Amino acid sequence: MTTVAVVGLGDLGSRTLDVLARSPRIERLVGVTRDRERGAARVAQCRLVSALQGGPRHVEFQPIGEIAEAAALDADVIVCAATRHTWWKPSPDGVPYGTWLPLQLTLVRDLMRARPSARVVCLPYPDGVGPALAPLGLAPHIGAGNVGETAPKLELLSGRDVRLVMHHSVQRYAFPSFAFLGDGETQEPPWLAHIAGLPDERVRELFRAPWPLPTGTSSHDLTAAHTATVVEALLSDEPQLVHAPAPGGRPGGYPVRLSRDTLEVDWPDEREAIETNERAQRWDGLERIEPDGTLVFTQELLGVGTARVEPHELDDVADALEAARDRCAT
Repeated sequence: MTTVAVVGLGDLGSRTLDVLARSPRIERLVGVTRDRERGAARVAQCRLVSALQGGPRHVEFQPIGEIAEAAALDADVIVCAATRHTWWKPSPDGVPYGTWLPLQLTLVRDLMRARPSARVVCLPYPDGVGPALAPLGLAPHIGAGNVGETAPKLELLSGRDVRLVMHHSVQRYAFPSFAFLGDGETQEPPWLAHIAGLPDERVRELFRAPWPLPTGTSSHDLTAAHTATVVEALLSDEPQLVHAPAPGGRPGGYPVRLSRDTLEVDWPDEREAIETNERAQRWDGLERIEPDGTLVFTQELLGVGTARVEPHELDDVADALEAARDRCAT
């Protein structure tokens, strides 16, 4: 029985669950969270959505105490939407988005440490989480969002097939609704795109063309739709061309050939694509990820007093970041 589990039923996880409840490719859909009352109600509603839309025959709720328990689920794909940081809440001025990486990766790390047999799709900041966990052998299979939300804009405006290499830090230049995730920088991060028959200058005009999006959690509908595209490709026997972040723990996003047995970056020079995304991550405040998994940021982390975080320090740093963030919010 083809089974997909969504772990973390906050706003994004719940919307993702509802989109997957419309997929005829999925036979069993499991919603997973620690909040029993809210989770049971959310999944009960999702069962009705599935019945109305001809989706999975079985929709179930599974409460857990710790995220690592989700690794034992009998699932083909696990979508991890659990995080300690909500991206859309305002951050203190001058704090780059990548500052919050320790908060976004600890729960994903704990899930991957439990060695799930399912392929894991990461939703919290996959462009940073995937490469941060790759040196530890804990990278999720792939992510969703960001590049996969931006490529369709170019496809719709050009009416042609698109190949886009793009880090999370670049998306705010395509969609001004996400400008608050930046720090008022004037120089654009590097990115790569190929649209057959169009010169680079025209491609860049299309990338920057006006395209309004709703702000805050309303944009989660877009991320949920892209997540479903990635999940359905992972359940396919034949490779599907999708755009997705962090395939196999690579930094940033790429065009990817994806199926049950396939994960291949579809770009002529993969090294060029990786190096482009490694440069672009600095616009999110992440200078580099060292071979042992140490994170080096472009500035000291809020309330922590260091710009360098080794893997064994992640939990303490995440706690300190969370406390500093909450103090700034009050």
